[in-house]
Amino acid sequence: MKSTIAELARRQLAAYNASDLEAFVDCYHPDVVVMRGDEESLRGRDALREQYRPMFEGMDFGGQVPDRLHVGPHCVDLEHWWRVDRTTGERTEGTVLVRYRERERLIGFVQFLS
Repeated sequence: MKSTIAELARRQLAAYNASDLEAFVDCYHPDVVVMRGDEESLRGRDALREQYRPMFEGMDFGGQVPDRLHVGPHCVDLEHWWRVDRTTGERTEGTVLVRYRERERLIGFVQFLS
């Protein structure tokens, strides 16, 4: 049986890959905390939506998760991502570890580690 956090991680990735900003944001707790390394990047669903809106509106992008580990309310994804700016054609790509923690049956904490 899949844990809730693993299912949430799967759902948010599917919404991300479908360029569906609202379905993506709906996977997150209203008070989500997002970290880039050890620094807080943003707090709250509204801030998450505004952070991701330019990418969802101006880029082609996607991600793949070949490895996902989960225990209790914790999940860690190895994610390979890519983005193409529609105006310049510039492509960027990379690999990142993404750590999620569940809060009230939603993603309440995210940490990007690279």
